[in-house]
Amino acid sequence: MTLIPFLKQIEISHNTDIFIGIHGSGLTLKQIEISHNTDIFIGIHGSGLTHLLFLPDWAAVFEIYNCDDPNCYSDLSKLRGVKYFTWPKHLINEGIKPVFAKQPKDIPHKKFQNYNIDEEIFRNEFIKIKEYVRRHPLFVEGQRKLRRMSILKQDKEL
Repeated sequence: MTLIPFLKQIEISHNTDIFIGIHGSGLTLKQIEISHNTDIFIGIHGSGLTHLLFLPDWAAVFEIYNCDDPNCYSDLSKLRGVKYFTWPKHLINEGIKPVFAKQPKDIPHKKFQNYNIDEEIFRNEFIKIKEYVRRHPLFVEGQRKLRRMSILKQDKEL
């Protein structure tokens, strides 16, 4: 599976907005703003997951693969106070597989490999994470405030 078209598919089928990628070098205010307005932060180990520090309090992090460093972003998520998700242990070998069965010699670490991701398992994990976020009390409160502000704005326009 190619992740970007699959995420676009999820965006449509789950009525969500998905922003793909934080590009460029160095941390910018735009990157912080994007991270702060993200409810579900998805990435593979080392791909900018430190931006989870800027997530809202109700957000969740989904580390697609920890590249044999299981505590790094799990611990960082705990320190930040956001929920951390990864593949269930019994599904790791089914959910994500390297494109090459044996790591090529010119690729120094697992985080630099390309991976195939099982669509059905990914979709199921995404649904669990989405439900976690949508039921988080701070997310619910924020949505209520947005609806009230929208209603007040409509009333003023009349």
